[in-house]
Amino acid sequence: MDLSAGARALLRISRGVFVARRALSHSAPHEETAPPRGTQPKRRSILFITTDQQRYDSLGVTGHPLTRTPSIDALARDGVLYRRAHVQNVVCMPSRSTMLTGQHPLTHGVIANGVSLDDRSPNVARTLHAAGYRTALVGKAHFDPHLDPLLRFPENQLAARRSTGPWRGFDHVELATHGPVGGHHYAAWLWDEHPEDVAGFGAVLTGSGGGETGAPEVKTNPIARERYHTDWIAERTIAWLRAQPREQPFFCWMSFPDPHHPFDPPADEVKKRGDFRARPL
Repeated sequence: MDLSAGARALLRISRGVFVARRALSHSAPHEETAPPRGTQPKRRSILFITTDQQRYDSLGVTGHPLTRTPSIDALARDGVLYRRAHVQNVVCMPSRSTMLTGQHPLTHGVIANGVSLDDRSPNVARTLHAAGYRTALVGKAHFDPHLDPLLRFPENQLAARRSTGPWRGFDHVELATHGPVGGHHYAAWLWDEHPEDVAGFGAVLTGSGGGETGAPEVKTNPIARERYHTDWIAERTIAWLRAQPREQPFFCWMSFPDPHHPFDPPADEVKKRGDFRARPL
C-alpha cells in the first residue's frame, strides 16, 4: 500500500495482535443450542443483501446513465422498488444497528461510529434463531468499532479465535471489511493464502491519493477478481446456503463492503467497464 509511516505501523500492529490472539486460541466458543424442531408449516427463508455507502441514483434501474447493475435491476423489476426509502442514520454503525434491531438510533444507543451496539439489544437474528431458523452473516458487520488495532472488541476477535459463531444471534459468521485490515475472516484468509495481494489495497481513512487521478483513497489494485472481498463474500455465502438442509428455513445477511471507500476494486474489472475519461460529465 502507498501508506504513511503511521499507517504502515498501524497495519503491522493490527496484524501482530491478530497473529498473537490466534496463537493463543485453543478451543471453539460455546455453541448456542437450537430450539427443538416441531411440526410447523413451511416458512420462507430470507436472504438479506446489502451494499455499503451506495446512493440511490447509482443504479441502472434508478436512471444512472453510466452504471451497469443488472442483478440489482432484475431484483427491482421482479420485486418491489422503493423510491423514497431513507436510512435512520447516514453513517455506518448506527444504520447497521438499526437494520439488525429494528430500533431508532436513540433507542439502541449507537448514535455515531465508534459506539458498540449493546449485545443485550433485541435483534432479528436472535428472534429468527429462537423461531427455528438457521442464521448467518457473511461480509461486513460493523456492530463494534473497526478502528481497533489491538482487537479489543469481540467482533474483531472472532477470526483470531478461529470462531465462526455463534455471535449476536447468528449461528454462522464470516466477516470482512475493506481489505486486509483488522481481525476479520477475509483479512485472515488473504494474509494466509494470498499475502502477495495485501499491498494492492488502498487504505481507509487516510485520504491518500492514488490511481490515475490522484483522488483520495483511490488505488489501482492488481488483485484477481476471485480473491477480492466482493467475490469472496458471494462464494462463502453460497457455500453456507448449499450446506443447509432443504427443509430448514434460514436468515442469511450477505453484506458487501463496496462501493464504500477506499476505491480499490480489481483493476481488470475496472478496465472492462471502459475509460472514464471518454464519458461526458
